[in-house]
Order: sequence, then C-alpha cells, then structure tokens
Amino acid sequence: MRMKFETKRLAMNLITIKDLEEIHEMNSFFEVSEFNTIGIPKDFSITKKMFQPLIEEGLNPQPKNYVWVIRLKTTNKFVGEIGMNLKPAKYSSAEIHYSLHPRFWGNGYAKVTVKQILKYGFESLNLHRIEAGVTTGNTNSIKLLEVVGFLQEGVRRKILPLRGKWYDNYHYAMLEEDYKALN
Repeated sequence: MRMKFETKRLAMNLITIKDLEEIHEMNSFFEVSEFNTIGIPKDFSITKKMFQPLIEEGLNPQPKNYVWVIRLKTTNKFVGEIGMNLKPAKYSSAEIHYSLHPRFWGNGYAKVTVKQILKYGFESLNLHRIEAGVTTGNTNSIKLLEVVGFLQEGVRRKILPLRGKWYDNYHYAMLEEDYKALN
C-alpha cells in the first residue's frame, strides 16, 4: 500500500528511487545541511546509499520508518521531504524530521506538511507522543515546531556532530492530548 497525502497545494508520496536526484540536489545546499547531521553529500552514491534502506522500508506493509517526498500538486515540482521514525511499539511514539529546498522556504509548506504528519501519527497510527529535535541555532525550525504546538522539553548538550563541532539540541514533543486540544 502506497501511503500518500494531499493538502490544498501539496502532494506527499512515499519516497522512491526516482526522487533521489532531487533529494541529493536539495541536500547539496549549505542552507539545508547547516543544521542536519547528514551534511552535504560528496556525491550521488552517498545519497543513494543513505536513502535506499528507507525506500525499501516504505514498501513494507507496516513500515517503522517513513519518508515522504513533498511536491507541488499543480506542477509536480519537488519541494522537500518529511519523515517519521516509529519507536518500539510499547512506547507508542515517533520522531519526525523534515527538509525543504531553499527556493520553497517561507511559503508555509513545512507547517502544512508537519501538521499532516501529526494528523497521521495521532489519528491513524494512534501514537501517544511525537518528538522532534532541533539544533539550538535553527530559529526557523524552532518557530515552526512551536507554531504547530510542540512543547520544548529540554536541551541535550553537545549531541549533534555538525561540520566537525558538537552542537546542542532542543528536544520538542507533542502528546496525543496536546494534539486533541489543538484540533
């Protein structure tokens, strides 16, 4: 079963091999890699090696890790990717991540897709908790998480290796009852 979602302006489909060149190109921008531990991939083979297991995972009937590619509905133009990694079933929780191509920043696309993934997690997967980590200097992502209703729970000190240095990470979460209160 191919899981896909649509919003007014966007379509989100599980990642396929055909999406990797656009993901590679997006991750080659310093602005995208600045706050993620992936960094700028040296060449396409690294991107392929990193995402191939996620493509295969998406083919499972009940995947534990999801990655959706975000595209404009009107033109099918690549916007970015968003993912959710489920934790062991007894915890009933997941962690989300997202990256958008810089040419689409500031259009509200991240907010809409994060809300869509929250809806899927809480309403379809019946999760108790959804988490997100963000580098303390990533003010745009911090603002996004807070606008959609995540609460900051703490700081993990020097946990993220970025460009040869260690950085702090804010830990955010939304509980099922938080989601229901917002919706």
